[in-house]
Amino acid sequence: MAPRARIMLAVGLSLPPAGVLWVVLRHALPPIHDDPMGFALGCSGAVLLLTLALGIEAVAHERLFHASIDPLAGADSRRLVINQRYLRNTLEQAALFVPGLFLLARHVGDLRVVAATAILWTLGRWAYWVGYHVDPAWRGFGIFSMGISLVTLAYGVGTFGYALAGWTGTAALIGPFLVIEAYLFRTLRRPA
Repeated sequence: MAPRARIMLAVGLSLPPAGVLWVVLRHALPPIHDDPMGFALGCSGAVLLLTLALGIEAVAHERLFHASIDPLAGADSRRLVINQRYLRNTLEQAALFVPGLFLLARHVGDLRVVAATAILWTLGRWAYWVGYHVDPAWRGFGIFSMGISLVTLAYGVGTFGYALAGWTGTAALIGPFLVIEAYLFRTLRRPA
């Protein structure tokens, strides 16, 4: 099976359980009575500790204890390269997810939604990392966390826009993103 097909298979297999798990978490967690911004800050710290900080640690330990201690020597192991790619991708996703989580906490009435989203995002990052180590195509098992990053941020920004100017505000903020995303999707599907 071609790598792209395996990635798509992994994505397709992971989406239904991820959706079910989010719903279960959202309803199984006890009600959370906390300051929304304080809760979002705590969740953000937790997801960064459990994903980004662990990726940083994995790279640091690999460098410290193996031949790759000299990053210019060309002695990076496959494991180190995968950990670096996981780290870079997680940093990119965290840049979208963390502000989205704050916006979600600000605009959603039930903080269990925030907790379930943070837990599922963390599990998705781990699935991405482990899958990448098994085979680069199997990182697709955690790609749903990238979708969570985008949806969370888009929901938060759209809700912010709505609070400012109704549907016009939402369209003004989300519309340009959707137009450019459609252009990129269409353009990049064509062979170079």
